[in-house]
Amino acid sequence: MGETTNQIEHHIENKRADLRSNLQELESKVHSVTDWRHYFRQYTGTMVAAAFGGGVLLSAMLGKDGRAGAAAAASAPRSDGRAHGSQKHEILETFDTIKTALVGVAATKFKGMLGEVVPGFSEHVAKTEAKKASSMSSGSLQP
Repeated sequence: MGETTNQIEHHIENKRADLRSNLQELESKVHSVTDWRHYFRQYTGTMVAAAFGGGVLLSAMLGKDGRAGAAAAASAPRSDGRAHGSQKHEILETFDTIKTALVGVAATKFKGMLGEVVPGFSEHVAKTEAKKASSMSSGSLQP
């Protein structure tokens, strides 16, 4: 124990400064990970697509209140009832296709964003998807 009091105090002050620096760095990282504005600036297109897809999905989940049917009826010829039903079916089918594509793109982008932020997330998703694919190919419907 050949250290003097001044050396010990200096060592303690250095450790405090290191800890303060580490704490500030950790706070900065936590803030950037939890700040949605950061992700919006970095992934503007993805966030807009996710918001649009979420809106479409939400409107589909809330149910149909007849507005889409009224718009289709206004543009459809009124002389043939079957043509009206066929056109309405075609519009709804197109809407469902677009909705499915948007949700798929948003989900893929969201998985990518989570993979960058959450350590080990991508590996866990890959294992889960492989497990699901193997159970589907074997005819089992268990997750």
